[in-house]
Amino acid sequence: MDRRAFLVALTPLVAGCFGGQRSQPTPTATDTETPEPTPTATPEPTPTATPEPTATPEPEASPEAAQHIDDAQDRLTEAVYVYTGGVTDDLLSVTADAEEFRARDVLLRLDRVQRAIAAAEADATTDEQRATIASLDTMQRFLTLATDAQSWLIDGHEALTEAYTHLDERDLNDAEDDIETVETAAEEVSQPTATIEEEMDADSAAVSDAISADEYESKVTQLSDETEILDALGGDATDIHEGVTLIVEARDEIDDDRPDEAADTADRAYELLSDVEDRLDERLSDLPERAEAFEDVTEDLLDLASSRAAQAETIYDDYS
Repeated sequence: MDRRAFLVALTPLVAGCFGGQRSQPTPTATDTETPEPTPTATPEPTPTATPEPTATPEPEASPEAAQHIDDAQDRLTEAVYVYTGGVTDDLLSVTADAEEFRARDVLLRLDRVQRAIAAAEADATTDEQRATIASLDTMQRFLTLATDAQSWLIDGHEALTEAYTHLDERDLNDAEDDIETVETAAEEVSQPTATIEEEMDADSAAVSDAISADEYESKVTQLSDETEILDALGGDATDIHEGVTLIVEARDEIDDDRPDEAADTADRAYELLSDVEDRLDERLSDLPERAEAFEDVTEDLLDLASSRAAQAETIYDDYS
């Protein structure tokens, strides 16, 4: 609106209201008010729908990979059968006191499993196939490590039995060699056993009928328990060896007419052997169920420690 034109038009009206004012001449022309332009609404832009991404279809399972997976499963079953001596498919039937264990034959079968797994990996096209292959690889690694551990446990048990025999016969040099073999076996078996416990689990066992989840867990427990008792009995055998050595020295001192020294040496032997006897007695009472393979040799070592402690005590009593 033209504000000045509006005021000019408004002035005479205001003057007329209050009177006493001279009349002004009526304007001959009336200015026309110019209307303000009506704004035009800008239409909102119509949103464009974003198309949903098209899902990539799952590829079909590779028949070649499926065949390799079947081959790997069959060969894993063969490896378990060889592990158990071809008599049963129960891994728990093989313990540290096994008389025969064909470790090399097991590893040869597992090498065939590994080759089938590699071929399956190359041809796999689906996530399901890849997951199956990964589980088969885990079970192949488990049985490889278990074979390694089993071999050392069997060697350690055999050496421990030989150590007992040589200690009982006072063949101390051979006994010492046997005990070193036991210590080596205990050290070597700890690595594959620890790897199984720390890096693997029973879930992968479902990939094959050869090993169930329960059997897997029980075998891991067996390997762990046997490893622990082998290491402990190796230390016990070392102490018995030292105790028997002291008894031999005491007798030599008697022969050299040194009774006081003989009594002192016999007393040290008695203290050492009595301590071993107590440990073995407790160890036998608490022997884990899965380590029963070591029960007989533990009893033998206990009897040996007890009898040699009695000998040492007799020498001490006679010459103190």
